[in-house]
Amino acid sequence: MSNPAPPDRLSFEDNLSTLQEELLLAAKWQRPSILLAVHKSKFGQQKAEAALEERLVALGHAVTRITVDKDHSDVPHLIVGSSAPRDSIFFVSNIDWGGGEDHRDAYRALNIYRELFVDHHVRMVLWLTTSEAATLARYAPDFWAFRHRVLEFTGQRIPRRISLPSGALLWDIQNTVDPFDTPEARIAVREQLFARLPDNPEARSSRIDLLYNLGYLNWLIGNTAKAARDFEAALALAGRDRAEQICSSPLNGLAILAYEAQDRTRAADLLSQALQRSPEHPYLLANKGIVASALGRNQDAVTIAARAVRMSDRDPRLWGARGYLYASTGKFDEAITCFGKASELAPRLPVHHITLAVCYDLVERPDEMSAQLASARKLADRPMTAWLDIYEAALLDSPARAVQVVRAAVAGGPLRLHEIRRDPILALLLDSQQIEEIAT
Repeated sequence: MSNPAPPDRLSFEDNLSTLQEELLLAAKWQRPSILLAVHKSKFGQQKAEAALEERLVALGHAVTRITVDKDHSDVPHLIVGSSAPRDSIFFVSNIDWGGGEDHRDAYRALNIYRELFVDHHVRMVLWLTTSEAATLARYAPDFWAFRHRVLEFTGQRIPRRISLPSGALLWDIQNTVDPFDTPEARIAVREQLFARLPDNPEARSSRIDLLYNLGYLNWLIGNTAKAARDFEAALALAGRDRAEQICSSPLNGLAILAYEAQDRTRAADLLSQALQRSPEHPYLLANKGIVASALGRNQDAVTIAARAVRMSDRDPRLWGARGYLYASTGKFDEAITCFGKASELAPRLPVHHITLAVCYDLVERPDEMSAQLASARKLADRPMTAWLDIYEAALLDSPARAVQVVRAAVAGGPLRLHEIRRDPILALLLDSQQIEEIAT
C-alpha cells in the first residue's frame, strides 16, 4: 500500500462529500477504505458524524458505530467480530479512551492488527480530535502510513502547541481584603511589619510567611530579582529546619521564577522539593503538572492535574489550571469542561467566562463564545476591562488588531510588559512571536 497524500483541508461540506465518495467507491469495487476525519473538538466531530450518517443511510448504506473505552480497545477485532451487516460502514470514535495503564491500547491494536482491515474489506471512518491524530501518528505509525486518506475539519486556524507562560502557575497566597490599592503600597506595609517583628524563634514562621508574601508581590510588579532574594531569605531563615512544611511556599515561588526564566528542569526539581514537604498540597501538584507538560511529559501532566483537582474539587483555580493545561495541548473539549466547572464554582469572576469564550472560538462555536464574552463584560472591573478589550479584539476582529490594542494599553499605562508575557489567555490567542514583539 503506497503512502497517502498529506491531509486535505477543505470546507465542511467538501469534506463530507469526499468521505461519502470514497466510501461509495469502496463499496462499488469491494475494496477496503480506511479514512481519518480530524476535528478540533468533539462538538464538531459529532456534527460531521451525524451529517455523514444521514447521507449514507439515505443512500441505503448501514452505519455501525464503535465507541472505544477501556473494555473495548481492540478496534480491528471488534469490527471483524461484529454482527453488523456485511456491507456496513464503521464509524470509530473515542480512540483516546482505550485501555492499558497509559490508555494507549486502542492505538497499539490498530498498529498490530491493521492487516485485518484489508483482509475483510473494511470500510471505516476513524473520527479523531487533533490531539488524537497526533497521538495516533506516534503510537500507531504503521497504521498511520497504512490509512487511505486523512481529511481535516479544522478550518483555517490550525491548533498549535502552546507553551503556557508563568501566569498559569498557582501561588498559595490567601486572597484577603487589602486596604492598599497598589502592590507597591502593599510591599511597603509588609516591609515595615517585617522590620517590627522580633528576630526570635517564636516569630520565625511569621517572618518566613511575610518574606514569601513580599516575594510574590515583587514578582507581581516584575521585580523578579528581589522576589528571588525574598524567597531565598525565607529558606535561609528556616536554617536547619528546611525540611519543614513552611518551606514549601518559598520553594514554589522559586520554581515559578525558574519556569519564567525558561529553566523548566530546575522548576520541576524545586517543585519536587516542595512536594516532599507538603505532599498533599494541590497547588504544588497543579504546578508540577504544568511543568511536566512544558517538559513534554503530557500524559504525566494530565494525571498529575487530575489528582490535584481530586484533592480540592471545589477550588476554581485548580479547575482553571487544569483547563489551561488541556487548552495548551489542543484538547479543547476537556478544557471547556474544566473552565465550565471553574465558572460554576466562581460565577462572579470574569476570567472563567473569558477562557470559555476563547475555547468556544477555537472550536468554532460563535454563539457560545459571544454569550461568555457578554457575561465577562458585565462582571469586569476597571483593570479587567483593559484585558477584555484585548481578548475581544483577538476574538472578534483579528490577532493583528489585538496586538494594536495591547500596545496602546501598555503605552497608556494600565498594563505592564511583564504582565503581557505572563498572561495565559493571551498565549492562547496570539503566537509567541507576536507576544515577544509587543513585550520588547
